[in-house]
Amino acid sequence: MNSFFQAGSKRLFLFLITCAYLLPAWHRGLWVPDESRYAEISREMIQRGDWVVPHLLGLLYFEKPIAGYWLNSLSMLLFGETHLAVRMASVVSAWLSAWLVFVVSTEMFRSQRKAWLASVCYLTGLLVYGIATYSVIDSMLALWLNLMLVAFYIGVQTERARTRLLSYAVVGLAVGMAFLTKGFLAFVVLALVALPYLVYRRRLADLRYLGLVLLCILLVSLPWSLVVAQRAPDFWHYFFWVEHVQRFAADNAQHKAPFWYYLPYLLLGLLPWLGLAPATFKRAWQDVSIRPAVVYLLLWLLLPLLLFSIAKGKLPTYILPCFTPLAVLLGYGLDELQQQQAWRFFRANGWCNLVFGTVLALGLVLLGLGYLGANTIYAPTEHLAWALGAGIFLYWAWAGWMAIRQPQRSMWPTLLAPLILGTLFDWAMPATLVSSKMPEIFISQHQPLLRQARYVLASNDGMAYSLAWRLGRDDIQIYGKQGELSYGLEASGAVDKALSREDFKRWLPVARRQGDVALLVQTDADQPPEILPDADQVITQNRLILRYYRAQP
Repeated sequence: MNSFFQAGSKRLFLFLITCAYLLPAWHRGLWVPDESRYAEISREMIQRGDWVVPHLLGLLYFEKPIAGYWLNSLSMLLFGETHLAVRMASVVSAWLSAWLVFVVSTEMFRSQRKAWLASVCYLTGLLVYGIATYSVIDSMLALWLNLMLVAFYIGVQTERARTRLLSYAVVGLAVGMAFLTKGFLAFVVLALVALPYLVYRRRLADLRYLGLVLLCILLVSLPWSLVVAQRAPDFWHYFFWVEHVQRFAADNAQHKAPFWYYLPYLLLGLLPWLGLAPATFKRAWQDVSIRPAVVYLLLWLLLPLLLFSIAKGKLPTYILPCFTPLAVLLGYGLDELQQQQAWRFFRANGWCNLVFGTVLALGLVLLGLGYLGANTIYAPTEHLAWALGAGIFLYWAWAGWMAIRQPQRSMWPTLLAPLILGTLFDWAMPATLVSSKMPEIFISQHQPLLRQARYVLASNDGMAYSLAWRLGRDDIQIYGKQGELSYGLEASGAVDKALSREDFKRWLPVARRQGDVALLVQTDADQPPEILPDADQVITQNRLILRYYRAQP
């Protein structure tokens, strides 16, 4: 495995990782509702010239602060209204987080080999890679939390007064940016990790730098916080009460899930290195010379994970910051196991990947043949996509088999497994998944017709975001469920922005006297299509139905 650390191998890895991150970010259609939502908010920010108050479909949207939208909008100004621009902030955030993994690993273990392996594990971890090529705020939030905790560790460790001051100033700047990205979580995470570590190291005297930290937080976050309070007085009430208190503790919290929810995502996120994790963590703990560093990494991993698990509302993306300490520990253990030639642990990792790849490849084959249900996920004409999907996981299984047979040469086959999955995933998706999760593709195919419509409606908020993004207009109306737009609709008092099924039937004849009406409906897989007024043109593709009503005098 020593060849993996040569300059040529490193350059090859950096080239492959760049391609593996940028290609799916550039090519893949926008998923609903998250990606189309963030794309549309940033597009409207540029169109309106309003960089203070977030809007979605022309409505007030207070679920997040402003920094994530700023970064997305700046990306659009640089790269245009493209898929890559929508995702570029997430991609760059992951790359910068990998650099922070390298920095903190070098600081802890004084080994560039271990730091390099830690960065490789971070960038090829299944959850990190998947989120980085998907436009969500969590990748940017993870970057600021990583910067915060890396700077704090350096501040505690250094003996230089200037470095300590600079480190704690960076802590404050990072907390401020994390606050502007997703709210008060950064304060809680910093307290959860920093205070126990200061107690453990008997460094409570470092609390004297709290004033510097708070000053830097205020310098970053206060200007926008005051301006948005003046422009939208209800922002902080809604954001604090609904988005923090209710999401954390209310019984009706959004995305409610049980306490153990994150365990399977933590295990899946560690692939393709999962089988090495127990041995590497054990080796790290047994090395007494690095015990303070390992304690810090465990605090960084376990206490935020406990916080996220206690919260009622849960999503897999929330635990992204936990993979930074995991990657640092993996990098340390991998290097130690390689130098000791403890190949049995690499074989164990091979068995883990072999089972994972085989089960999923076999599952796809059986699903495609209809043996696991009455309906297959692939249509009869999608043999190529079906074969490609099975082939991706067969490669993963082959990488596991190679690690079992030749563990000393297992690095390249193993790290390529998630990169191949992410790069080829677009072409392996069944059409039913594409139509339900990427309606933008269907919208693009019928964009000339949709542009003729005076009124455009969608049967759910995710499709409305896709319509607004693709058509470049924020006057899309909601037919049926209001979803997360309910607050904005109530605050704006826009009567015709959202129409119930009965309202639509009464509204349609009046609207047709003013121009064409287009209604995009997504049907439920197990329910017949809804009975609607007869349309002049009906276009159906899988679960999507476009009903076009031409103007009538």
